[in-house]
Amino acid sequence: MDAALSRPDLVAAADRRSFFGTFFAIYVTALAIVLFDLADGVLFVGDIDDQMRELQIRSLLSPAGRWFDLTLPSISMPEAYISPWSRMIDMPYVAIATMLRPFMSLDHALALAFQIWPPVMLALFCLIVAFIVRRLMGGMLMSPTSWLLALMLMTVLMAIAVFEFVPGRIDHHNAQLVVMMLMMAGFIRWDRVGGLFAGAAGALSIVIGLECLPLVVVAYGLLVLSYVADVQGSRTMVVAAGIAMSAVATFAALAFIGPAGALSAQCDAFSAPYLFLMIGLSGSLACVAWVLPERASATGRLLWSGLSGLFALGLAAWLFPRCLNGPYDIIDPLSRTLWFSRIWQEKSFLFLYENGQYYVVALLALCVASAFLAVPFVLAQVRSGKIGVAIAFAMALTALLLTLVVTRNIRFPIALIPLFLPPAIAYYVGSSQSRRALGLAAGCAVMSAVVLEGFRFALPSPAHSFDAVDYMTASDCGGQDLGVLGSVPPGRIALPQGIALPVLFARIEGLSVGAVPFHRASPGMRRMFEAFTSSDPSVRRAALAPFDYVAVCHFPLPVDPNQAPLYAALAGGGGWPGLEKVPYAKPSDFQLFRIDHSKLQ
Repeated sequence: MDAALSRPDLVAAADRRSFFGTFFAIYVTALAIVLFDLADGVLFVGDIDDQMRELQIRSLLSPAGRWFDLTLPSISMPEAYISPWSRMIDMPYVAIATMLRPFMSLDHALALAFQIWPPVMLALFCLIVAFIVRRLMGGMLMSPTSWLLALMLMTVLMAIAVFEFVPGRIDHHNAQLVVMMLMMAGFIRWDRVGGLFAGAAGALSIVIGLECLPLVVVAYGLLVLSYVADVQGSRTMVVAAGIAMSAVATFAALAFIGPAGALSAQCDAFSAPYLFLMIGLSGSLACVAWVLPERASATGRLLWSGLSGLFALGLAAWLFPRCLNGPYDIIDPLSRTLWFSRIWQEKSFLFLYENGQYYVVALLALCVASAFLAVPFVLAQVRSGKIGVAIAFAMALTALLLTLVVTRNIRFPIALIPLFLPPAIAYYVGSSQSRRALGLAAGCAVMSAVVLEGFRFALPSPAHSFDAVDYMTASDCGGQDLGVLGSVPPGRIALPQGIALPVLFARIEGLSVGAVPFHRASPGMRRMFEAFTSSDPSVRRAALAPFDYVAVCHFPLPVDPNQAPLYAALAGGGGWPGLEKVPYAKPSDFQLFRIDHSKLQ
């Protein structure tokens, strides 16, 4: 295999492989996947996160909007809702809409911005993918037809990740995919520029959100271990990555959260705890690698690196103890039970079998099988001294393991693992030493796929019985007339979280909702659950005290009044003492009630 990687004639042939041709094949295939998703007008991975992002952008572009103020005044719990999402993601949409604004209305400008930017990010994503696969191929040779088919296969296997770049998909996951791909490119490059890429991308990932923090930690930990082991080029990588991470984190803090945000302790978003850790850990490790002589012993490198890292971690734990409970500590027990624990994306892959989501199981099976097929190639790269490839592969494996625990991570292994298939195929074809490795890898791949698919027959698939809380979440009053909202004075509306975003997008000035289905809205969700599900009138009155209206959507299925008395009555078309239905001329399942707190039961 090593000979196959280093023969001059093969290197020359690989160099003739056009970078533009590689990018073009990947991007055209990705665009075909995007068009497939657009065919029915419903985004395959679209969800309410896109709506919340739009709400945040609209709030920024309103007359009262301010760059560092992430308060969304249309959500009143009655406490103010402050979004944890980064302005970094808002920035390109705001810039495009601002440029278009002189020629059209704000609504049209935003709609175009939401259509334009995701495919542009897809092009950037595909450029980085093209760089990675060409770099991984090295001097290995494939015929043009085989190369094209391998690239197309790789991109098709990435379909779930490519869906994140469909026009209208404005959540931050597409940006996370781009920076994770850039971080892998940095490790595969394994030089000073690669270190700058890896450090900058790691910092940007945390600025965007915390989903990929485990991948950043694993990659950085392995980089430090490679430095301790005195791997060639690792010192340069540690120094460059540390400088880049510290610089980008500092700049991002000033640009996107401001001085006040940089000093605040928000455990679920980029703020003081993560800024401290990024600068403290990466900066101290970079200083150690810079100051210690190149001939320092492994013990000395381990001692100084370990002490500096442990000191930074210990100091962070002392300064920000609440963050030791994780990013979701804000969620109260009632909201956790009735909302968070029911989100299927927050469960392990076993939940997929219970709910018959076998297409996701099939994707996981393909992903695990692809990982096994790539292992011999990665090991061959390690033997040839390319440790950065192993670190990049470890990032992909970490994403896969996280997906088995929390399925919401599935987009990341789906994007990262297929990168190794084209070079793995070339490795198997171009090396006489690879036949035994191919047999072992193929056997493991088939076995893993069979085991994952076999679970569907071994594990029971109990029929999930939906209850009132499920109805409150699922009922969004789609297609119904919400015009009654424009006939009442400003005020706060208590409602099930399922109809919160449709009410917000009615955009009636002065009206706010009590909760949305996001973790920072936990105080409002708790009030809504208490109001609609409690059988204690005093609890209900206290929950509804800050609100002026109650809204529900008429639900066609019977709702158990013992589980949710108020919701069962109103969703069934009935009334409730202390609630006066607001009349509306047009027929609609959306129902709005004024609250008479003196008579409320």
